This record gives sequence, C-alpha cells and structure tokens, in this order.
Amino acid sequence: MDLYIVTGASRGLGLALATQLSAWTGTRVLSISRAGLESGTTWRDVRADLGTDGGQAAAAGAIVSALESEPWSRAVLINNAGTVEPLAVVGEADPAAVRRNIAVNLTAAIVLMDAFIGNSTRVAKRSVINISSGSGRRPIVGTGSYCAAKAGMDMISRVAALEAESAGAPITITSLAPGIIDTDMQVTARSATEKALPSVAMFRTFKADNMLKSADEVAARIIGLERDGKLPAGIADVREL
Repeated sequence: MDLYIVTGASRGLGLALATQLSAWTGTRVLSISRAGLESGTTWRDVRADLGTDGGQAAAAGAIVSALESEPWSRAVLINNAGTVEPLAVVGEADPAAVRRNIAVNLTAAIVLMDAFIGNSTRVAKRSVINISSGSGRRPIVGTGSYCAAKAGMDMISRVAALEAESAGAPITITSLAPGIIDTDMQVTARSATEKALPSVAMFRTFKADNMLKSADEVAARIIGLERDGKLPAGIADVREL
C-alpha cells in the first residue's frame, strides 16, 4: 500500500493532486488543508493552518500517525501549500503578512519534512516533492517574500538531498517548479494594482496569451514523473523533464 501526503489541498494544484492520487489502486492519501475536506475510504483530510505554529504541529503529528499506521511500501510527501501574498515592493509590505508568507511557504515545509524523513525510515521507497516556483530562481518585482521563500525551499531541498546521499539513505528529495498554473494565486497576482505589483502586466499576459496550464494537467504530470522515478534529487522544473 502506498501513502501520499499532500499539503495545501483545499484548492488548485493540491486539490488536483489529492483527487487524482486517491483514485489510484492501492493508494491512500493524507491531505492537509485549511478548509477541511470530506474524507473517504482512500482519502483522509486533516484541517490545519500551516501559517501557525499550532497548525504545523498538528500537521506534523498527523504525518507521523499516518506513517505508523501501516507497513507502507511507498511514502511520498508533497509540500504544496503556498501563498503569494503580500504583493508589495520591499519597504511597503505588512510585517504580519510577510511572517505568514514565510511560515506557509517555507517553515511549514521544513517542519513537515523533518517529521516525514525522521519517521519513515522503515518505508522501502520514499520521496519528498517540494513544490517550488520559477519565482525562487529569478527575481520578480513586488513578490519579494514569495521569491525569498521559494528560494529557501530550493536550498533546504538541496541540503536535505545532499544529507540523504551522504548518509546512503534511499530517499529522493526534489524541489520542483511546476510551471505557470491557472490557480487562485494567478488571479490574485493579475488583480493587483501596479503600485503593489509593478510586474502585474506580466501576470495578465500569462492569462491573455493562454500560457497557463490547468491544475489537473500539471498534477497528472507530477504524479507520472514520481511514479516513473524520473524526479531527480535537488532542484528541477516540470517543463524540463
């Protein structure tokens, strides 16, 4: 039996991943969401706000419990939860929004990786997929907190992958940029003012020029790459695999 853990499953890519994975024979899904989703025979949801210490602790505890509940043949953690806000140039961002951005996009991923890696050593096949972004690999004006958090996601993934290699641990850790997806994040970005997001025209062009992939399409691609063992350790981009 395989276990897949997906964070940020309330909507967008996370919901598409959890939905598709729950339909696979011999697969169980543990999702972490803010909204609280209906659980079924192949899918259990835990409601947790990953922007808070309490929510991170609850999610980590759920992961440990799930890992201990069965002798899994495969276990995969997909750190997908994210927020693009605050959209603001440096010097004008709300401090509370900045702290929440880093908590959701980066701190939660590190906390959950720790829980997963430390408690899945008995599983024969293990993977961590950290959903990163091209924004973590090139600066975009007005998205400083998001860019910084995703750059941090890339680095913690590289460090963890190097540690696993050095220890001879059979686990693949990938920070994966999924491309440009038609999600609520894109709606938020292209709805921003030019003052808050001077690069807003770029996001509007993505939509106008039909450059956005659907969440279902990208989810299927990620699942296929993981199942076929084609995700490399370190950093990667869906569009290059």
